[in-house]
Amino acid sequence: MSIASLRLTMPKQNLHISRDTNALYRDVLVNQVLNSADFEMNLEKVVTNLHNLNRMPINGDARLNLTASLINQYLRYIPKVRSGEVKLTPVQRKEIPELNREFAYATKLLLRDAVPHSKEEAANFVYWAISAMAEQLQDFSDQHRPQPGILWAELNRLYYYAEVRFLTDFHSNKPDNRDIESRYKQALLFQASQPEHLNESERHLVDAYLRKWAFRAQLSQQESRELNAHFFYIDLEAKSGIQTSRQLQTPGNDSSIRVLNPLPIIEQARQHMGQLRRGTAAENIGFSRKADNIDAFMTLKKALLAWKQSTSRRFERAPCATEAKTALGLQMIHQYLKTPRSVLSDLSASETINQSKTGACIKMDQSSLTKPVSVGDVIMHHQNDESKGKLAIVRWLKQVGDSITFGIEFITGNLQPVTVQVNDNVAEALLVSTSDNDSLITHRGYCTSNTPVQLKTTRHGLSLDARAQSLMQRGQHTDQIRLKRQQTA
Repeated sequence: MSIASLRLTMPKQNLHISRDTNALYRDVLVNQVLNSADFEMNLEKVVTNLHNLNRMPINGDARLNLTASLINQYLRYIPKVRSGEVKLTPVQRKEIPELNREFAYATKLLLRDAVPHSKEEAANFVYWAISAMAEQLQDFSDQHRPQPGILWAELNRLYYYAEVRFLTDFHSNKPDNRDIESRYKQALLFQASQPEHLNESERHLVDAYLRKWAFRAQLSQQESRELNAHFFYIDLEAKSGIQTSRQLQTPGNDSSIRVLNPLPIIEQARQHMGQLRRGTAAENIGFSRKADNIDAFMTLKKALLAWKQSTSRRFERAPCATEAKTALGLQMIHQYLKTPRSVLSDLSASETINQSKTGACIKMDQSSLTKPVSVGDVIMHHQNDESKGKLAIVRWLKQVGDSITFGIEFITGNLQPVTVQVNDNVAEALLVSTSDNDSLITHRGYCTSNTPVQLKTTRHGLSLDARAQSLMQRGQHTDQIRLKRQQTA
């Protein structure tokens, strides 16, 4: 398998480079950027100059001398962006997808043009390219868009290229001493975690966890034609990443098929969840220094369900096309519950495109969003043909063109808008009561387990004392916490 057979997407190299231009890029990309402690302060400079350099025809050794150190710095920097350790401005955040695309081009150009001086250096070139392309794929998930098949096709071919040349045997690739197979498994397991079912902080946590622990999963070629429902499959000749046993169309023992056994990392994650529950700091098991134990535990719980290929859907959804209004954000839901008619016109226009007994799928134009909507947050959905709305939790989110589509699960129970006081802090909240228990929906992090709270209903002026118990679920902006009532006044 040759470099040409990889069919890697490359930029058109139609810009002229002179000796003075070469000196300029060396000054910018090597001297200025590499001597700076804050890579993010140079993002615009790096993107612009690397974009131009990628479109200039220069020989492989010259390109390697200009970009090798920069690529290493980039690959040390991007994990800090993913984990949230490096805080970016909105402008800088918008530059990340282009940054990843240009570094993917830069690494692929090195792979094509630079002659490696050893097998170890050849492995490092492939590792750089796989890492940058995997970051490109993750950008699509961060934008709530499906990861494109054409990128997966390139990544699959590149992994096969490394496999047949035994380049996956090198375990100390720069800059982070990892191997090609582990980096490839990280991308596969991230896709298998169903990122559309994760909010931003959960995606960051899953990425950080997999950077350290993806090697636990087992990637191999099986001899049997039979497929295992607990495993994932990859067709190295297909324009797709991970597939389940139900999705795979090719026999399991085909030469292009690889099987990914997630059971070892599932067992590892279970052990880590137990450690988190017992108080081990999230940092000690692979998360960033600022990671919260509760967030890490809840995220691993969701990732495990995805890796185990579990599904909670019990009812089929029937297609429909019903106009609706949707309240986004706890404050708007609170106002709607107090005076539905007065705020109905202020809600976001939406459309129910399918529904079942327990949930629905909603479509909205980006322009109609009054608040950010995120997986795990609550909304109030009021269809025009119904007398009142339903409280629901967002379970997944996708973006297609200028619209977003998200799946919701209805929250059952008696719903009341309340004000809640924790210590001296007073805030709006929602009280959900069923025959079995009470729960409170608050702003994220507002109250913690075993915290006394005072509630006052806005409808009847009744007060009650309660104690927050376990966290039931957490979104990007809201928490749902189980309550135990103590007394009613």
